Amino acid sequence: MRPRWIACHSPAPASESKSMMRVTMSVRPLMLMALVVSCSSPTTIASQTPVISRTEAVATTAPVPSLSAFPSVVTTGTITGRLGYPSDFVPQLTVYAISISDSSVWFSTDTPRFGNPLSATLPPGPTWPSSGPGTYRLSGIRPGTYFVIAYRNDGNPGVGVYTPWTAKCSSSDPTVPSPPPGPCSSEHTLLPVTLLAGQTVSYVDIVDWAFPPQAGSYPSRPR
Repeated sequence: MRPRWIACHSPAPASESKSMMRVTMSVRPLMLMALVVSCSSPTTIASQTPVISRTEAVATTAPVPSLSAFPSVVTTGTITGRLGYPSDFVPQLTVYAISISDSSVWFSTDTPRFGNPLSATLPPGPTWPSSGPGTYRLSGIRPGTYFVIAYRNDGNPGVGVYTPWTAKCSSSDPTVPSPPPGPCSSEHTLLPVTLLAGQTVSYVDIVDWAFPPQAGSYPSRPR
């Protein structure tokens, strides 16, 4: 297709027309080359796929503390004391903590024979607590108020009890004066022991075996 030239002004003289024709003839090959280049192959424009940056939320789980991270709650207590008997030995005993409100609630521990003659090896049976021979330890006791009583395990009668006389006149507690100031107590009645959760009540000594009938009744031995 030939280019059409539109004159926007009056015709030029003949001499100018010849020079214009020469210019036109020289421009035409350039235009044809441009058309050939433009029609040969389309220019490929590299398209870039937009990269979408995604921040994925990573589910995090809060660490669950182990049970060991929490201190265990202590719900029981312990009663300890010394053992004594009106002789040169202490027979085999079972020491009880008996609830004063419900005699069906009780806790016990067995102790071996102690004293003269003291055998070199103990027969199979109960052993002494870590506090040593001549002592007892009642552990795992629920909070409450108890009478502490010892029964012989050799078939002989008699009971040992914790009494006001023991607490004042024959205690192993180093803070209790010995001998006590003034006259010694003659109360051989049962002395209640109150125990709280996590508490250890010490010096509940079982050395009083003079429990008179007039002192009242005491709980029978649990079975």
